[in-house]
Amino acid sequence: MNLTWITLFGGICLLIYGLHITRENLQKIAGDRLRNILSKLTENRLFTFLTGFFMTLILQSSSAAIAMVVGFASSALLTLTQAMIIILGADVGTTITVQLLAFHVADYSLLLVIIGFLLFSFLGIKKQAYGLFVMGIGFIFLGMWQMGEAGQSFKDSQILLLSLQLLKDYAFVSFLISAVLTALLQSSAASLGIILSFAHAGILPLAQALPLIIGANIGGCALPLLVSLKLGDRGKQVAFAHIFLKAFGAILIFPFLGSFETLVSWTATSESRQIANAHFLFNGALALLFIPLTHFGASFIQKLFPLKPEPEAFRPKYLDSHVLSTPSFAFGQASREVIRMAGIVQEMLEKSMVVFRKNDLMVLADIEKLEERNDILYREIKKYLLQLSQQTLSPEQASQQSDLIILTCDLENIGDAIVKSILPLARIKIVKKLFFSEEGFKEIRSFHDQVVQNFQLTISAFTNQNSELYKKVLENKEHLLHVELHLRENHLIRLRHGVKEAFDTSSLHIEILSHFGKINSFISNIAYQILHKDNGTHKETA
Repeated sequence: MNLTWITLFGGICLLIYGLHITRENLQKIAGDRLRNILSKLTENRLFTFLTGFFMTLILQSSSAAIAMVVGFASSALLTLTQAMIIILGADVGTTITVQLLAFHVADYSLLLVIIGFLLFSFLGIKKQAYGLFVMGIGFIFLGMWQMGEAGQSFKDSQILLLSLQLLKDYAFVSFLISAVLTALLQSSAASLGIILSFAHAGILPLAQALPLIIGANIGGCALPLLVSLKLGDRGKQVAFAHIFLKAFGAILIFPFLGSFETLVSWTATSESRQIANAHFLFNGALALLFIPLTHFGASFIQKLFPLKPEPEAFRPKYLDSHVLSTPSFAFGQASREVIRMAGIVQEMLEKSMVVFRKNDLMVLADIEKLEERNDILYREIKKYLLQLSQQTLSPEQASQQSDLIILTCDLENIGDAIVKSILPLARIKIVKKLFFSEEGFKEIRSFHDQVVQNFQLTISAFTNQNSELYKKVLENKEHLLHVELHLRENHLIRLRHGVKEAFDTSSLHIEILSHFGKINSFISNIAYQILHKDNGTHKETA
């Protein structure tokens, strides 16, 4: 590779890097206000348009600005109509950057780098972004100067002249090349900077530049589209609206490129200024054309890409506020919801052993989602029972309310114990790739199965209001205390015999047994309190 090509690609790298650090540091200076501005948007189209315009000035990239809009729309902070107007403003905003690039200030590029370096070196840490911002502008113009110097060497290149002639004859090919290049660079400003550099060097006339300019506008849709693929349907609608606006504009202007060239040539004498003006006129015309039609455009996009029905938010099924005035019915509904909550907790308890058995983080995540549902039911059931207590209750109904509160609270305690105590141990086992001894894990699973059976027995006792089953739960508690102590002894014996797996997982093994034992205490606590609450006995500690 000769020096000309090194200069050319070095200039491109400096240009892209300058745009990058300028954008990053201007965001630090002013970008924190963007979300606040967006959250206060109204249907005022001018204000919404100006928001997009200034977003691009702050981010120094319309692609980055529109990618942010895609994210905000996905979070339902913006309507599709608002997002489309912001897109039009952002696209006009990027023309200001290109206008600045069109000024031939290469002679001052190194001065800007020096000033930026001095600001960075002598300002406090909080203000270093100002220095980096100025330095970035210097890198942009220095990169363009290097590309222009390299372009001078291509002036007499027959291959280049032939390529440009072919591009002139096949405008659509030029358009596609520019679109792909911009998509790869993820910055229309970078592509237009390269085009301007060749114009400065006198090797790219306006006629050949126009398809490249339009292609750069289409290629700038790539980054928002990529961002939208990771988001919901709302984000995709915004990304496709951006593509639709640009593609429609390209379709409108392509048959009239000759007339457009004539119009642009009247705006300035230098070709670099003409290219910057062509970019401005294209985006400005799109904004003037589409801003009054954004409601229709949004409806069209919504028909092309309809939102998929969102899953219904999890909520109680049986807590009917309309029956609160009839406590007998209300208690029946509350009991059904508590049993539903117990089903969720039982699923969490059963899956907790699956995590240890399969070393599956996905199952762990499922349990955490179940706990979120458990928390929702806990809050809503407590609120419902509090509202119910404001009614006149018979002694039997007051006792029933007490039973429901006891069960609900201990179900919540069991869920918390699983998520806050059991799952962290499972995560340690998975991350550290630890394995229990075959005999030790068999004992843990057996103990877990007995805890699950005692839980099922408790729920059955509550459902059937069977005091004999509650007594059986308490008997099982005493039995499981002895089982836990026995299993601890077995583990210590394996340690003394030098079983490697027992040594590697010693603390995990003991803690798992201990936490399942505590869960069984919560289970037994339900039976104890319901059996003895009318006798004035104290609550058994878990």
